[in-house]
Amino acid sequence: MSNLLERLRYETRPAHEQTEQLFYTEALQNGTLSVVEYTHLLRTHFVFHQALESAIDRHPNFFLDYQSERRKKTAWLMADLNYLGEPLPAPMTNLFADWSTVALLGAAYVGEGSMLGGTVIGRLLQKNATLQPVMEHARFYGGYGPETGKYWRTFGDFLTENGTPYADEVVDAASRTFILYQTVFRKVSQ
Repeated sequence: MSNLLERLRYETRPAHEQTEQLFYTEALQNGTLSVVEYTHLLRTHFVFHQALESAIDRHPNFFLDYQSERRKKTAWLMADLNYLGEPLPAPMTNLFADWSTVALLGAAYVGEGSMLGGTVIGRLLQKNATLQPVMEHARFYGGYGPETGKYWRTFGDFLTENGTPYADEVVDAASRTFILYQTVFRKVSQ
């Protein structure tokens, strides 16, 4: 593999695909995702991103150039769940509690990658007749809007600069993060 991003994409593909399949991919693609399933996805993302953001916030010097304040997603998810009248799920603060800064780079790769995939999912959700009224007020699946590509590129630069010397650890952490995402999905109630 010529660079860390390519290696991450290649080596985490099996875990990534398992996660996608678990997260209602078929229902998303054929336009049959229910409000209950949509809410389950939001609750899963809320727990995951809240834990990741808290872990990253514990290392402000290391993540300074990551610009974590601009990348936080929990407020978007909170707004989406509040609009639906859904209570916020209990946090899982221990998800990344003992992760090193380098391991958190792998977790951030998964979190930022969810924004790329989220824009695709957002377009699918807009086509779902059942969810169209809800999607008028949805925030999370809009990602960074037209800036999504730019955010991904700047993250890629940050990841490459800080993670390349520790590539094995970053890749391992990203793979573990996909498994954690699946665990959160299974533990968060519909």
